[in-house]
Amino acid sequence: MKKVHTLLVFVLLLAAIAQSHASVPLGNNRKGVGGSYDMYGCMHTNDYYVVNFAAYQLGANQTLDPKNLPAAECTDLPNTGKTQISIDLLDLDVRKKPVALKILREDGQTVAELPMSVAKQGVLSLTVDFKSAGKYQAVISVDDTDLHTPLDVSALRIPLTVALVTEQSGGGHGLMILFILFGIIVAAVAYFLPRLLNPKPIEP
Repeated sequence: MKKVHTLLVFVLLLAAIAQSHASVPLGNNRKGVGGSYDMYGCMHTNDYYVVNFAAYQLGANQTLDPKNLPAAECTDLPNTGKTQISIDLLDLDVRKKPVALKILREDGQTVAELPMSVAKQGVLSLTVDFKSAGKYQAVISVDDTDLHTPLDVSALRIPLTVALVTEQSGGGHGLMILFILFGIIVAAVAYFLPRLLNPKPIEP
């Protein structure tokens, strides 16, 4: 009976650790108005391409100074106003092909765009003046004849929010819980396993 109870405790601990792991965000990499990040950076991908996204929000009279950059935001931008969008093309072959970038409002209206051109340095850079809070979208289109796929199908679409309070990923708290529960499971195994493998003989 004691052995069954021990095994039950062990199974419950494993279930707890699995549930904690499931709650840890894997990859959204968003920074919202509250300012918290998760641990994966601001990488976005679809079935065709992968990029790193960064947004630098500037003051009304501020210009982008490469030597003194403001904090890079991910896809949840805390403020309206002038914003420098920077997208690193991580696929080396894409750097040899024409690429276009559009920033769209939720209603589909184009706010800013970069026409098709070859980004030899692998970086797309565009200044956007977000006039109002809301949901937007960055659309990256590649004139990729190798794919034989329409542009609207292969385009990489990155959802953006501007000056909206968004749910934070809580990645740091999730990982802390994961490490604590992992410690508990290790301690439980170290304590119970020797007793399960070497049960005390029953006295006559």
